Amino acid sequence: MNNYNEALDSEKRTLSLLVETSFYPNEGMEKKQTVDEMESVLQAIQKNPELSRQIMQLLLAGAVTAT
Repeated sequence: MNNYNEALDSEKRTLSLLVETSFYPNEGMEKKQTVDEMESVLQAIQKNPELSRQIMQLLLAGAVTAT
């Protein structure tokens, strides 16, 4: 019975993906572009310790004012 349920779940995921891509064809490209942008920002932060320090200061200042 367990294999049957897994097969149904797999078919549901496949059908869901098919429907999603037919209704929102550009959604996948936007997600990929967003991931690429996030990776480039992360690389910039990792390469520049000063930028990392400034971001941490801004986050901490925002946290202090939020409480």
